[in-house]
Amino acid sequence: MAVLLGEIGKVELRRTSADEPITGTVKQSDVNPSKDRFSFDYPTGLLITGDQAEIKTTDGSLLSFVAASGWPTAQVYRDGIFYLYVDEIGAIRLYSTFDEAIAGETTGRIDLVDPGRDVPISVQVRNSNERMLGQVRSYELNTERDVIDATALSDEFKRSYSGLISGSGRLVCFFDYERRSDDSSLQSGVEMPIYLNQLILRTRTGSELWAKLTLVGRGRKPGGTVDDFDDEVWYEFTGRITNVGMSFIPDEPIEATVDFVTTGEIKLRTRYTTNYLLQEQGDRIRLEANQSGYLELEQQD
Repeated sequence: MAVLLGEIGKVELRRTSADEPITGTVKQSDVNPSKDRFSFDYPTGLLITGDQAEIKTTDGSLLSFVAASGWPTAQVYRDGIFYLYVDEIGAIRLYSTFDEAIAGETTGRIDLVDPGRDVPISVQVRNSNERMLGQVRSYELNTERDVIDATALSDEFKRSYSGLISGSGRLVCFFDYERRSDDSSLQSGVEMPIYLNQLILRTRTGSELWAKLTLVGRGRKPGGTVDDFDDEVWYEFTGRITNVGMSFIPDEPIEATVDFVTTGEIKLRTRYTTNYLLQEQGDRIRLEANQSGYLELEQQD
């Protein structure tokens, strides 16, 4: 019997939004080409740093305040998908990648130009990538099924039927609010715990998320063999954050406790994979990727 430790688990999140696009008008005076930032009238909290958003004009014109260099083809279009950096006063800067948007530096910032007119736009949050949540200390997920009592007056024994399944849980993580370039523990694509605090405060966009809670991750397993390296077991669900608490103790790290409920189907999924191909005679061929990205075949002794 293998004893699995929690250290092989992890939490991945994807921001979700089922709300209508945010509409507004970017006035000519709202675009600052020297600072590469713009603004428009939208409720505070709807957009946060790291959001991937589709920005398009509502009158069919070109998105003229974004320089041509902001598109891969170096041509201005009516719409585009960008990552947002939102500063303290609500002004927006555009980036091509999530990590550059989180940093908010000049590196990777998309150039803006004077549009010469007011531009009506709509902004729809579209975050399709899963990102690992950093600094997680623990998590739990509870699932339960409602029981419907169907006992009638003349029954000798109690009868019941299965009802609907629901879930709830809790995340506990050490609080952090930025990624530092010298912190090797927070690699590219890692979400900061402050995002969960920001998410519950969003007004119209809501506190929805898609989560992947890994019970058994890729890597060596206690009591396992080399063939078990790629095996995974995880939960998948969509949920809504219901509570965020912060714990402040003078001589201990700040912790954030996040409660959530599931809002749809809960899946317990498994993946059993191997790095070997089996031959007809029972021998195995190991697959390895070289530096060029090609697979190399190595005959197993």
